[in-house]
Amino acid sequence: MLNAEPCVECGSVPELLDEDLTCAFCRIGLYLKDALMKMTVKFPVETITHGEIEIDLDVPEEFLDEDGELFDEDGLRDWLNDNENEWYELVPPFEEIQSKEVIEIANAY
Repeated sequence: MLNAEPCVECGSVPELLDEDLTCAFCRIGLYLKDALMKMTVKFPVETITHGEIEIDLDVPEEFLDEDGELFDEDGLRDWLNDNENEWYELVPPFEEIQSKEVIEIANAY
C-alpha cells in the first residue's frame, strides 16, 4: 500500500516518508546540504586601483623645452615608471579601487 502524502520538499509520493515528511532522497540532501557547502577554497584575486598623485618634483631637463615647459609627456611617463623611488614614497596617493576579480581556483578541499 502506497503512502498518500507527498514529500514536502520534492512533492513525490514515495512508499515511506521520514517523520519530517520528506522522502529518503530529500532527507539525505537536507542532511548533507551544509556539509557539501563548506569547503576551503584558495584563489588569487586581482585588484585594480586608480590613483592620483600631485607632487612637486624635479623634472629632468631632457623632457623640457628651452622655456622650461614640458614637451615630452611620454618620455616623462616612462621616466616616472622607471624611477618610482624618486616620487612614490614622498606622498601617499589617493587610491580608488576600480575592480576586483577572482583569477582562478587554485585549490578546493
